[in-house]
Amino acid sequence: MINLNFLFDAWKKEDKDHQIITTQKRFIYLLFGFCFLSLMGWMTAPSRMTVYIPPDISNGATLKAGAIPNALVYSFAYEIWQEINYWPEDGTRDYQQNIHTYWSYLTPNFKADLLQDFSVLKDSGQVQRQRYLQGITGAAFNSANIKKLSSDTWEVDLTMRLTEYKNSQPVKDVEILYSLKIVRMNVSQSNNPYGLALSGFVSPPVRLKTYI
Repeated sequence: MINLNFLFDAWKKEDKDHQIITTQKRFIYLLFGFCFLSLMGWMTAPSRMTVYIPPDISNGATLKAGAIPNALVYSFAYEIWQEINYWPEDGTRDYQQNIHTYWSYLTPNFKADLLQDFSVLKDSGQVQRQRYLQGITGAAFNSANIKKLSSDTWEVDLTMRLTEYKNSQPVKDVEILYSLKIVRMNVSQSNNPYGLALSGFVSPPVRLKTYI
């Protein structure tokens, strides 16, 4: 005679073992998914990480991802501000064109301010000329010329020489101190590899010396 209790106990044990195996399979699949996502994150991390290299690493450098060296912020401000104020032919065309060419290195508000400045200079006849903006002879990067205002904002003081010509004759030759505000800005790296932008003036430009 078949022992029914024995059969019931065997079926129960088989069902319990089956549930345990099913649970273990689900856990393995879940663990595999986590491992796959971790692997993909590890493989793509370098493409999402930005490391800013200072201009001079002859003495070595300790770099932290996302940290922007002061020297790089200064060189960014110097280069972009110089390019915006480079009018080789005629400021009527060059000034406005430069603003649009370097739009990705300007905050929207500062771009609007510069376009307004262009309109004012054009109406007053002060943009129909050539302009060149250069650093003072012998000047070099000085850490005193850059101040960190917040974690993502800097003040850069640029002492530069501004010369303007009209009909091949010099009409302005001055030394000016520009106190520019630089901010970190999240934009496409294809348009702005620095991740920085000119945000305006911390204080109005100051004329230091007048030659013409």
